Amino acid sequence: MSKNQPSDKSPLTSLHAPWDHNKNAIWLASTVRIHRNLEKFKFPHKLDAEKKSHIVQLASKAALQATGLVNPYLLKADEISPAEKEFLIEHFLLFEGFQEARQGAAFALDSTGGTIILFNIKEHLQIQCTDCEGDLEKTWAKVVGIENQIAESLNFAFSPKFGYLTAEPQHAGTGLVVSAYLHLPALIHMHHLEKEKIEGIITSGIQGSPDDLVGDILVIRNSQTLGLTEETIISNMRAAILRLVVAEKDLRSEIKATDNVRLKDLTARAIGLIKHSYQIDAQEALNALSFLKLGIELGWIKGMSLEDVNTLFFDSRRSHLTYLLANKSADEDIAVSRARFLREKGSKLSFIS
Repeated sequence: MSKNQPSDKSPLTSLHAPWDHNKNAIWLASTVRIHRNLEKFKFPHKLDAEKKSHIVQLASKAALQATGLVNPYLLKADEISPAEKEFLIEHFLLFEGFQEARQGAAFALDSTGGTIILFNIKEHLQIQCTDCEGDLEKTWAKVVGIENQIAESLNFAFSPKFGYLTAEPQHAGTGLVVSAYLHLPALIHMHHLEKEKIEGIITSGIQGSPDDLVGDILVIRNSQTLGLTEETIISNMRAAILRLVVAEKDLRSEIKATDNVRLKDLTARAIGLIKHSYQIDAQEALNALSFLKLGIELGWIKGMSLEDVNTLFFDSRRSHLTYLLANKSADEDIAVSRARFLREKGSKLSFIS
């Protein structure tokens, strides 16, 4: 079996997908993450493998006992394949790559598929929960609950002046980073997005580039972790999300009322790509799914629900698609497999003229 083909015995194959049953037209997902380090230990990049392994032993013992985790388990970085690491990056919407992570790095997961704790990936600990219900406060409360239980047996590096100390200075203070994934095709293709600049918010595409918005998905996150309370960060992010959601909804209403021919054409072409392609790369697929989703929302397309197309946004990515297809297409090019997968899912699509 190729190192790029995941084993069907991998525990990752049984992870629940947080995005299942998400019917939201714009807000696809959010993540809430805190960065923490243990006091009296150097930051991970200053430690050898033995010291890192000691930290994993200490921190994972505390983490796996947290009641906020459901059937938790530990995966050591040197015991999982590159394909499994890629799956983790996709599944938990992580921007940093850690395919080269080896001894002394690890990941704690639970069966809900919504929580991950990273050990010695830049920081001693990063606790992250995924939200696909639009409830940042509930997700934040879950992260805090896990952190508090770990803190019962371990002390975090903290300064009265600078707050929580981190290897990456931009995360010092609260150590809290909130990200939201918003589907904004109207704002992007009507060229209104530049009018929605929000102070204190960083924007990018799903691949990390601020200029390449694949699938018309804009990722927004707080730019400041120092000098603000956690509650203020959450509140500011919610306000930014709602502002963009309202602007997108207003433009969609305008597009529907004016029967925008250009966007109708792009939507109809998207159906053609989904139903008739015999090979399609991830970026092209996500761009087509974006117009498909917009067309469903505007009543131009029938044959698929918002819930279904939201799931396809996540499941069409390389690693998840490979897992979904098991090893049936092990010898098939992934672009060919993706096209066949989307043809099957989109077989009932039709355009309402």
